[in-house]
Amino acid sequence: MPTNYLRSQKSRFMLVNYDSALLLTYLFLCGIGLYMMLNLSSVREIQMTTFIKQLIWFIISAVAMFITFVYIDLKKIRPIIPYLTFINIILLFLVLFLGRESKGAIRSFSFFGVSFQPSLTARVMLVMYFAHFIDKKKELLPDTTPIFFLKHFLPMIVITLVSFAIILKQRHLSTIIISSMTLLSVLWIVRVRLKTILVIVLIGAIGLFGVLKFGASYRSSRMEVYKKYSLFHKILGIQAETVSSDDYQTRESLTSLSKGGFFGVSSDFGQAKNFYLPESNTDYIFSVIGEERGFIGAILVFVAYCLIFFRGLLGSWKVEDLYLKIIGIGLTLNIFYNAIVNIGVAMSAFPSTGVTLPFISYGGTSLLTNSIALGLILNVTAKRQLC
Repeated sequence: MPTNYLRSQKSRFMLVNYDSALLLTYLFLCGIGLYMMLNLSSVREIQMTTFIKQLIWFIISAVAMFITFVYIDLKKIRPIIPYLTFINIILLFLVLFLGRESKGAIRSFSFFGVSFQPSLTARVMLVMYFAHFIDKKKELLPDTTPIFFLKHFLPMIVITLVSFAIILKQRHLSTIIISSMTLLSVLWIVRVRLKTILVIVLIGAIGLFGVLKFGASYRSSRMEVYKKYSLFHKILGIQAETVSSDDYQTRESLTSLSKGGFFGVSSDFGQAKNFYLPESNTDYIFSVIGEERGFIGAILVFVAYCLIFFRGLLGSWKVEDLYLKIIGIGLTLNIFYNAIVNIGVAMSAFPSTGVTLPFISYGGTSLLTNSIALGLILNVTAKRQLC
């Protein structure tokens, strides 16, 4: 949907149209998030602290999104992308020593009650670094056999592996999975040879198996729960034979979704938010939506993410500059994969993992980072002219 917008006289160019459907979808999902925080706060906290914090973060994030969309010149900031990526890695490292521990993991800094999670910003910075580096080496892409890729794209590989290693130490495997899916998709889109991509996938699969098998015990425990409650097991008619306390969150999520039916039980009769479902304002907020608004509400949210997916990909694909194209496509996939993983966990299509639902779940860093990513997608897909 083209929309006219006149820029300031100080600007060197004028924004002549942008994807208003993408912008409205962002505001729609943020609106649902604010409504859900109000809904949950009315039950959980007398002073509605959660809603007030989320409202403040939405205002900050919306302003950041607008600035990123309208005022940032991605080509001008390109020279500093490697430095920003390096700073992000330093922050990831510092979290291990100066970060705040929460539920057995150290993932964020905390300043005067405000948390900042560098692993979420790393997902954006890695996409931008890939765009910067791949565009510099674009003439080499047709010859990217595994050995050739390792030799000529080594800095990109090292940056990614170092980031993932530190994030793994922070016990944030879901971030690595989402980022890996995004970056592998980028490599496929820019036509890195299939043999090389398959080698990367094989190495990644071996690494994931090792982490799940020999890593922290809570991961293997989650896999055991997943074996019993997997959506695919339900389709095949396989039922859980034993029930343990570790199953509680998964069972309650599935119970909430099944109770919602087609139209939902409404906010007045929803039970999940009444402390029945842990993490109902973050990791499992989709289950609350499914219970209270039913299949209609859940599918509406899913369609909104699909709209971001298709509009972001189509708009970015039309951009001729490879650097900008990769940024637009990569960040679109990053948001969409994030949503798919969260929704999949709620439905037990994927093992339980700590990942929020973009623009809806409670969390300042998540909302701010995804809003900036959306602003960058709008920036890439917008049309400008010199003035």
